[in-house]
Amino acid sequence: MEEADYPSLYQSADRASKRTQKYYLISLGTFICSLVLSSIVTQYAPKEAEWSIVSTILLIITLLLTIFNGVKRFDNIWYNGRAVAESVKTRTWRFIMQTEPYQDLGDYSDKAKKFNNDISEILKENKSLGNYLDNTYDSDSITKKMVEIRSLSLNDRKSLYKTDRLEDQKNWYITKANLNNRNAKIWFTLLIATNSIAIIFSFIKILHPKKEGFPIEPLIVIASSILSWMQIKRFQELGSSYNLTAHEINLFRQNIDYCTNEREFSDFVKDSENAFSREHTQWVARKDK
Repeated sequence: MEEADYPSLYQSADRASKRTQKYYLISLGTFICSLVLSSIVTQYAPKEAEWSIVSTILLIITLLLTIFNGVKRFDNIWYNGRAVAESVKTRTWRFIMQTEPYQDLGDYSDKAKKFNNDISEILKENKSLGNYLDNTYDSDSITKKMVEIRSLSLNDRKSLYKTDRLEDQKNWYITKANLNNRNAKIWFTLLIATNSIAIIFSFIKILHPKKEGFPIEPLIVIASSILSWMQIKRFQELGSSYNLTAHEINLFRQNIDYCTNEREFSDFVKDSENAFSREHTQWVARKDK
């Protein structure tokens, strides 16, 4: 399954999530840089009106960005868009694998109608996303590839689910876990280094109280900014969570080979998708903590 093979709502919500994530992180990064630069200018710039204006402008930028982020709430759209995209993806895999709730509904038209209604409900529950979705009104919610996969035999569907869903998700979680764990170590090292340097300068200032120009205040601002960035990105928490999910997928993916009929396969896909949905729900819930 390629990205273009999923329903139009998935593609639109996915793009909206990625786009607003970029906006949010750029505005947040600009806020932090402005705050750090303001502290440096305040301490080291010549005591002239021009530099006072620069410092004031930087502080105004931080204020405007605070208001901007508070009004726009790009972080909410980012998380909601991701939740919608993953919910649609889960429904899509259930549909094309002929599993519950698209298994025992009579003819194909009934199952297709049930799928479309479920996608519609997902959109209704996330109305705040409406202004950020692409204008893909003419795209199909059930693509040709979805119909093609749904018509495959049980063994072919099992093979496809194992490679394109389970293996794909396991590799995604492993990659993200490694990335977050690596970033956690890097930013933690930077935090310790910044605080250590600030402490060293503090001791030097105690020994030489008449000397000026020690960058203690800027270093404190930088350390606080690093800590804030780590809390926002939650590298360690996400790394641990993604690592556990990857192990969970690796454990239960082996059971797919023991599914010998449609009912067993349906139960297996239901359990798998519930595991994915649980992780997505927890991921979205983290933003409200």
